[in-house]
Amino acid sequence: MLRLLLLISIFTALYADDYLNEAEAYFQNKEYKKAYPYYLKSANENQKSEAAYKLGWMCEHGKATELETQTAVYWYKKAAEWELNNSKKKQVYETIYRNLDPLDDQESTSTLVELANGNFGLRAYYPNYAVVSYTDRIPKGESKYEDGGTNPDGVAYIHTEAKYQISLRADYMTNWFGFGQMWTGAYTQTSYWQIFIDSAPFRETNYKPELFVTIPFFHKLDSIGLKGVAFGYKHSSNGQPVTDGNRTRPKGPIAGSRSRSWNRIYARAYFQWKNFFTEIDAWYKFGEPLLTDDNPDIVDYYGPGSVELGYINKRLLARLTLRPSFSKGHLTGELEMSYPVPISDNVFFYLQAFSGIDTDGNVGGYGQSLIDYDQKVNQVGFGLSISR
Repeated sequence: MLRLLLLISIFTALYADDYLNEAEAYFQNKEYKKAYPYYLKSANENQKSEAAYKLGWMCEHGKATELETQTAVYWYKKAAEWELNNSKKKQVYETIYRNLDPLDDQESTSTLVELANGNFGLRAYYPNYAVVSYTDRIPKGESKYEDGGTNPDGVAYIHTEAKYQISLRADYMTNWFGFGQMWTGAYTQTSYWQIFIDSAPFRETNYKPELFVTIPFFHKLDSIGLKGVAFGYKHSSNGQPVTDGNRTRPKGPIAGSRSRSWNRIYARAYFQWKNFFTEIDAWYKFGEPLLTDDNPDIVDYYGPGSVELGYINKRLLARLTLRPSFSKGHLTGELEMSYPVPISDNVFFYLQAFSGIDTDGNVGGYGQSLIDYDQKVNQVGFGLSISR
């Protein structure tokens, strides 16, 4: 009986929000004065992010209440906070409580849910995917390209390989100085795996830990589509050994050394215009002594920043990231497209293409991986992703 009562109370809290349903019906008919009190009850009693967002919108636009900018900002903050804290809680309860016996107190029950669900506060950052890819140039030692050549370990690489990426983030919300911030620690690992040759060695792996803070604007700058800004620090390296020797060019990598790394700070702006969204990044590389810098001229190839253009059409998500290099007169682009597979809404077909062009019309993009940051590469891959 205790279990039945607990289940009933949980699902009642999850589903029984007649206030929100009533408010939505009035809102769709533009009866804002009737919708407002129902949204208010839904927000205050059930912490529904949808209700808080609509309250913010009505206060911002003077619907059903006086124009109240500060109150609008308050409800937008609550909507963001509740959406983050309650994301996927419904699915967790549905899957977990059907099979578990609840404990005697709510805190113990919450711990049981966290344990059974494997919930440790992480979510996807960049896409998590695995593809089979074809790259037109595969590196030999010293960043040189030669078909059929061998790397310093004597392994002959081929053009077709597996590529996969793991990317996770953990977020923490604060409300310092009267406005909201989201502090994020993230980690991305991209590996290039020569799975189709004997012993299946990893040709290259790039490790990218990152820390940044995101500041949303809560619709104050909707006229230009600006949704927020972020400031962060990012380290990138490939964990390869360092070799002493001469450089391939005055600021190029050391001949024979496969070590690549750099540290940067960046600023990012987020924009949205209905189905279109954009992220604009600008970064600055930390200087290092020439003697210990693996790749002093890496910004010449990666460029000073990037522009990501995104488009959503129902279940299709497409993204194009462009990185201009003004010093090299070059533009690098990476296209990503994803669409759910027929048997699951949580697994996606994933297409990835990488290329570029310079002012002389030469085709190929710089910086697909750290080991070949200074070489033109064309790559296409197709596989599956579990996030996007």
